[in-house]
Amino acid sequence: MPAPRLVDPAVFYDVVEIRKSVEEAAQDSVRASTGISNTAMTGRMDYFGAGGGPSSQLSKERIFKIRQKAVKLLSKAFTLDEVAASVATMQATSTVEDVAQHVLKREAGNIDAKYVHFFHEKIPSRAMEQYTPLDPLNEIISSLPLEQQAPPLRTRALVQIFKSQWEGAATDLTMALRITEELKRTHKPNAQQLELASRMREEQEAWSKGSKDWRSVPQLKEEDQPQSLEQQLYFNRGGVYLTIACQGVNDALDGLKEYQEAQAKGETNGVDTKAQAARLEARKKVKTYAKRALRDYLSFLSNFDYTPGLPFEITNEIMRRVYDLANGNKTQTPLPKTRLVELDNDEKEVAEDGETENGHSSAVTRQEKARPESFERGEDGWPKFPSPKIHPASALFAERPPADIPAFPNEQTTHAMLNNEMIHEAFGSREAVTYHPLLTDALHSLLLAHSLLQTSPTELLRHAHNAARLARVADGYPIFQAARSPARADWIEVLRRANNWLGLSVPWQKLCAPAPLPEAAGGWAKDSSTGAVAKRKQKREETAEQKRERIKQESIIDALSDDRVVDEESFQRAVRARERRAMEDEQGISGPLKDKGDSSCSSPSPASEQEEASPAPQPKRWAQDENGKEYPISTDRAEAISRWIREAPLSMGGKKKRPARKKRPADGAADGVHTATNGVADMGLGDDDEGPD
Repeated sequence: MPAPRLVDPAVFYDVVEIRKSVEEAAQDSVRASTGISNTAMTGRMDYFGAGGGPSSQLSKERIFKIRQKAVKLLSKAFTLDEVAASVATMQATSTVEDVAQHVLKREAGNIDAKYVHFFHEKIPSRAMEQYTPLDPLNEIISSLPLEQQAPPLRTRALVQIFKSQWEGAATDLTMALRITEELKRTHKPNAQQLELASRMREEQEAWSKGSKDWRSVPQLKEEDQPQSLEQQLYFNRGGVYLTIACQGVNDALDGLKEYQEAQAKGETNGVDTKAQAARLEARKKVKTYAKRALRDYLSFLSNFDYTPGLPFEITNEIMRRVYDLANGNKTQTPLPKTRLVELDNDEKEVAEDGETENGHSSAVTRQEKARPESFERGEDGWPKFPSPKIHPASALFAERPPADIPAFPNEQTTHAMLNNEMIHEAFGSREAVTYHPLLTDALHSLLLAHSLLQTSPTELLRHAHNAARLARVADGYPIFQAARSPARADWIEVLRRANNWLGLSVPWQKLCAPAPLPEAAGGWAKDSSTGAVAKRKQKREETAEQKRERIKQESIIDALSDDRVVDEESFQRAVRARERRAMEDEQGISGPLKDKGDSSCSSPSPASEQEEASPAPQPKRWAQDENGKEYPISTDRAEAISRWIREAPLSMGGKKKRPARKKRPADGAADGVHTATNGVADMGLGDDDEGPD
């Protein structure tokens, strides 16, 4: 497809390849377990007309070869993506889980079988940390050549994330990124890149002109297909850096107020000074790793395209032409061919024209001249529609975002969101973004990193609006369903605990609500949300005792659906946390983020009465769920970030280091080469300029 693509081609290709590999491996594992050939299993006759029978039994050597092939296919699937491959194998036959073990019994040094067996090894439930050693992955990585070590390094990093070994996970992900960058430089020289880019431009022009369809586009080789490994590495390393940054929040804030009070009174001593130095070091850790997390998330978002859509003048002209053709009006006002019509809407100049030469009234002339048109017409009189402008998604979070993106939220969308009205923008500019299953989590993680960096509220509010803009238009149709986003739940919890320090005028859930689809422009049935209106009325009429009972019942239901509830203690803790948070919301701690229709303490306002009179729910996109499948309980990360926002000062009085001046090599360029080599050799996890960042 021409850019912007609706779904990321790399993750789409990975999902297709994983499904194909797992299904073929499942068929092979079934054949090997039954010991019957394909001819006997399908009931077909061979070349001589004989059907299946004793002669169709497979030999032991043939069974082993089939299992080797199945193991290679499964290893390929896990190399592409461990999570998607694990889901696919769980949906396959049970014989897939034992195929690697059978191969290892005869060939103990098979690397593919070791890699597959690592995922299929039976361990006690909920005991992955204790029963998942890193030794098998260490043997696999050491046995592979350097160019093939990136996928198992990613796997080892994910296991270390489960074990809370954050520094080791960051090291593995950094090494994997360096390998992928080196492979890109080695296998794709500049000349080949230019040739490929030129060919892609020609294909896109031919596609846009309609002279080619998808059947005529030649298929790429497997090594030339887009790969999502680099995206996965950036996303995972950004999450690791963000977690390490959050771990330093409490160390940087504990005892800070007491020290500041003692310092103001002049009562500090050597112990206090030493503790303050430790707090300054923890603060530096928070800022450093938050900056690295932000950098990785921006690198992740740079892989996806965003378009503000065609200008309103173009879409308006399309709809006008369609309306004229539908009503039998095929006559077009003659306009000079290949002439750009200026956007001039000066009605005074139009009114002075009077009657036209061919007898048309001045009203018709005024209508034609007032119509904004900013495109070139072809020889047939139809406009030549330009291609929409395309920006990387990361450009929206730059210091200077693109100037052609539409305002969001504007007065119309804000009023509609607050009153639960349908936003009629089907005939306006249609924004779009390339979808990725991790896009929503990356957007909210970027906002969390900005919060730790203490970005100014004005700039962070702009970033939040752009993140909501992308989240509301992201749609993974037709294969991706709603993904669970812990970062989105943490961001909502941070907004709640920090009392909306950004000043959002619309609740975040409504700000990220799915944008209306073109086919939903006609509106939805008004009686579709009657139950929600009745529920809001019931909330306003209930007593204090009924309110407590309702909150308790809702908390129990939510706690039962939480995956982290495993015993009676965790269940009681989950219920109490939900009850406490619900009471805080009822008391208005969320401030402006509180939904008007859910307040049981305030009297019904005209806006709420209008909402009850004409409710219109927003249409739901394919890849977005109403609740976003979030974690409903506050996490340690959300508590740490919200505390940082409330308590961390912009400066703690530490001395700022001046940037070191670069010294020229005294003995020519040779010393400079040796200096650079030594610097790369001494580079560690704590360096800011590491590898492909």
